[in-house]
Amino acid sequence: MTFYKFAYCYINLVSISMGLFDLFKKDRGYEIHSLEFCEVGKDGKRNTRPSSKLYTDSRYIMPVVKMSSRIDRTVKIKVRITEPSGKTHTYDFDAPLKPVEKMSAQFPWWGSEKRDHFTSVGTWRFDILDEEDHVVISAPLEIAPLEDIWESMGWIHIVSNFEFRNINGNGEVIDDWNTGNFVEPKYMQMRCQCTCYSDVVRKVTYRVEIKNERTGKIKSFDHTVTLTPRDGSQWLQICGWGSDSGTSYAPGTHTYTLYYKSREMGRGRFEVVKSPKERGWIEPLALVLHFYNTDEEVQQWVTYDCALHIYEGKVIEQKSFKANTYKRLIAGFQWRSLEKGHSLKLIFKFYMEGNLVYTSVQDAVTNEPDSKDIFQQDFEVSSSMRLEGPNGITSPFPAGRYEVELYLKTEELDEHFVMRRTLDVR
Repeated sequence: MTFYKFAYCYINLVSISMGLFDLFKKDRGYEIHSLEFCEVGKDGKRNTRPSSKLYTDSRYIMPVVKMSSRIDRTVKIKVRITEPSGKTHTYDFDAPLKPVEKMSAQFPWWGSEKRDHFTSVGTWRFDILDEEDHVVISAPLEIAPLEDIWESMGWIHIVSNFEFRNINGNGEVIDDWNTGNFVEPKYMQMRCQCTCYSDVVRKVTYRVEIKNERTGKIKSFDHTVTLTPRDGSQWLQICGWGSDSGTSYAPGTHTYTLYYKSREMGRGRFEVVKSPKERGWIEPLALVLHFYNTDEEVQQWVTYDCALHIYEGKVIEQKSFKANTYKRLIAGFQWRSLEKGHSLKLIFKFYMEGNLVYTSVQDAVTNEPDSKDIFQQDFEVSSSMRLEGPNGITSPFPAGRYEVELYLKTEELDEHFVMRRTLDVR
């Protein structure tokens, strides 16, 4: 019994010794706890964060690991890459190890500067092998179509601040890009410069949210734009939102945010300030053009036509004129004072066939609201415009399109657009 008992113990000791021998033999002296991947350039500089998904335009892919080591020596490590088709690629390198716990390490990278190594879409597998070609760790890498990343980023990269302008319902500009403050804007447009990621002409729908920071009210809408692939930047312009009444935007700061699906692409702000009417100054009523030849003619027009309409509580009317008949041109502006004693500077800008040819500046003061005094009526005319040649001879106005714009300048407003009148003379 003793012999067998001893023999039994002997056999177990041998078994234990062999197990420890195998254990030490198989112990590499290091462990790899995790495996992820970065895209890098040929200099090894990271272009992406470590992840398990990259794209078909990747140049070089670098394994990034966390590992622990109990040894102080150089070991050979092999990387085996298996494409979705089953085709494999391998490379090895010498890794100088030092005793360390869960250290981040970057292994040598593999790929091509031409971006032609990772063109197969699907799941790639990376195996890290030891000196005995035993697998230390494996991890999948998803290679997705390049379009997926551009889709996730909204197909553009915005490279400028947002700019805003105010237009009317016909698309005519009231306040152009980079206007500081807007007064009673009708339809607010946004534009910004961007680079386009798409390699084909593509229609993309973006979502806009406009928030009044004072009231908290939000207006949102969708707008579809056509993106064109090109080198360099291009303008992205979003249609205007608002109303013809000019009441869609209450005074205050408005935050304009652009989204692609749930991704915020960018944001900007514009200011809406109180109009002269909201400040209790004036309400514009009419702006007209008047052609004439003599001072007596314009005096009669002001005294008997304009004054009569104003006195009767009516709005002055625009008359028609024939071409090549008149040598002088003025504009008349009628308003209603809402508060007495405010100084106004009225700026009349005259255009012929769309070209600015003359500017007149007149001073005025608001009167007592609803005054019955004929001399306290809210009406002002511009100074006279004429067409003079180099020899000083005045010629009649030819056929064409004539236009006058009125701007209001005050202590608080700097050339705020008020009204426009267009007249075709034939």
